[in-house]
Amino acid sequence: MADRVLYKARRVRLVVIAFLLCPLMTGAAVVLGLFAVDPSILSGFLPQSILYRALCAIIGIAGSLVFGLFTVAGILMALRSDVGLVIDADGFTDSSSFTAAGRVRWDEVTGWHINEMQGQRILCVAVTDVQAVLDRMGPVTRLFGRGNVKLVGTPVCIGLSNLSGTPQEILGSFGELSQGRGAHEAR
Repeated sequence: MADRVLYKARRVRLVVIAFLLCPLMTGAAVVLGLFAVDPSILSGFLPQSILYRALCAIIGIAGSLVFGLFTVAGILMALRSDVGLVIDADGFTDSSSFTAAGRVRWDEVTGWHINEMQGQRILCVAVTDVQAVLDRMGPVTRLFGRGNVKLVGTPVCIGLSNLSGTPQEILGSFGELSQGRGAHEAR
């Protein structure tokens, strides 16, 4: 086995989300926001009441901000390097998604297992100090990391469908390069 193994990120799904779905949702949110200002924009489609228009304004502004940020983040991710996961003798670096944990050292790892969520296989890596890993993350990634902790008990979750290797290859690399420092948990 090599000293370092690289798995490329599959960016097709990300490109579709960043260049098609997020801008589409941003546009829909903008239209809702404009409806609040000028109800004739969607006359005949939506009720014209003041309360409904106020609700559309709130949803429009929030949606424009959220999906606008996702559009920018998605485009930046799509333009990044195509390396999604690097595994070496010191640890691994995950940069495969919006919620990637970044660099994790083997001495922080207590185990790992494959979990399936919404039809996708995810490598969940248990760590000794969850808060230390969360503290290294950016604010948005930290938010998703906290959600991962609630769902699967760890902030380090790597989507395997976004990587070039098979789950077996990636687990094999984890086992060999960790040199037994992170015990594999079977589930």
